[in-house]
Amino acid sequence: MGLLGLIFVLPAVGAGLEPGGIVGRVIAGEAQRHPVVVFVPGVPGQAARATGERPVMDQRNRSFGPHVLPVGVGTTVEFRNSDPFKHNIFSPDGERYNLGTWDQGQSRTYTFRRAGIYRQLCNIHPEMLAYILVLDARAFVLTDGEGRFELPAVPAGRHTVRVWGEKLTPAQLARGVEVMVAEGKVTAVEIDLRP
Repeated sequence: MGLLGLIFVLPAVGAGLEPGGIVGRVIAGEAQRHPVVVFVPGVPGQAARATGERPVMDQRNRSFGPHVLPVGVGTTVEFRNSDPFKHNIFSPDGERYNLGTWDQGQSRTYTFRRAGIYRQLCNIHPEMLAYILVLDARAFVLTDGEGRFELPAVPAGRHTVRVWGEKLTPAQLARGVEVMVAEGKVTAVEIDLRP
């Protein structure tokens, strides 16, 4: 089954000379049980995160939270240690960094300057793994537990919506769906990644 594109268009609140939005659902079988990032490459829209709010990746109960964190290029992420023992954060990917080791209640920050997928690892606890997806886009969001998503403030025009998920295959990651966003309207799509 292939990707379904444009399904319907709804009036956006305060329609007029405003950007539109994209809402929908990702259908990906078993991979759908894990967070999937939905994004529109190259679109300078508004990320779902509140403006000015610094994204946080916490270390708690020997795991990273969230497991997947999407951010835009140039974003500074705060890394916290909420466990009662030392942790470390490093990534062998992209910019390759090691923020050192620190105690409970302390934090470090890192600014991502290049797009890419960055595995987050702890050299003290090798079982720990998370992902930071750094995007050259501001229109991105994580799906909820049902695969639903909402991308607000996407400029009017034709766009390709893409996805990334830890459990998605290369063929699924290569797919995209073309969407036409009307000015001041919300466009609904279904992204079907089933074989």
